[in-house]
Amino acid sequence: MEILLRWEGELDNARLREVFSIQAVQASRLLTGFVKEFGDAVTRATPHAPITATETFRPRFAGDTPDEYLLLIQRFCLPHVSAMVEDLRLDLAPVSSPIFAAAMQACRRRTGLRIRYRSLSQPAGQDRLVFPHTLVRAARRWHIRAWCSERSDFRDFVLGRIERAVPVPQPVPEHMHLDTAWHEFTDLVVVPHPALPGPQARLLQDEYLGSQPSRTLHVRRCLAGYTVQDLRIAVDANRQVPPQFQLALANAHEVSTEFGLGE
Repeated sequence: MEILLRWEGELDNARLREVFSIQAVQASRLLTGFVKEFGDAVTRATPHAPITATETFRPRFAGDTPDEYLLLIQRFCLPHVSAMVEDLRLDLAPVSSPIFAAAMQACRRRTGLRIRYRSLSQPAGQDRLVFPHTLVRAARRWHIRAWCSERSDFRDFVLGRIERAVPVPQPVPEHMHLDTAWHEFTDLVVVPHPALPGPQARLLQDEYLGSQPSRTLHVRRCLAGYTVQDLRIAVDANRQVPPQFQLALANAHEVSTEFGLGE
């Protein structure tokens, strides 16, 4: 209900019936409870008018991104709303549910996986024994952060490149607390691309940087490269130029060694 109020601007009986497939009496009870819960933070002109938020409304569960609203629409298949909101994000690396489940179980049990993994250096595939500790959802694809027995190091493995995964009931040889690149964070200082003229730079400051000259992203060191790639942030502002790159990394000289992108 918080999500609907936050992103649609109002909440009424008909909307709750439509979204949650409930009866009018149930919807009325929910609305009454919602008003009682938030008090003066919400208002309605009459007992049957839509609920609207006041300036003091602060959601207790809903976040600050419309992505959760999009997920709500998709989950409940709301056709007339879906027609007004288009999601252009494409998952070009679909994940096999059995492989995802095997990776999740290995993370939970702290055991291994024998995987057949394809990479640019080994496109035909190669057998690896890995010990995942975390599943990571990057902007365009899923990967696992895992100890690789072959490399004797923690590496990233894209789920879409795993052809098969067989559980290995062997305890992890290196605990995840030793994965320093996972536990250490780095700061990415993002600015408008220096080649852009003032008015365009100010536009990007308003759009991406909270109307500030720069914005600092505090990210895990091993995920810094994915962040830079997904946001199309120029690391070399002389070579990576507008319009393809509208943002740049002000401290690239400090963090450029962090930009590994897995295998």
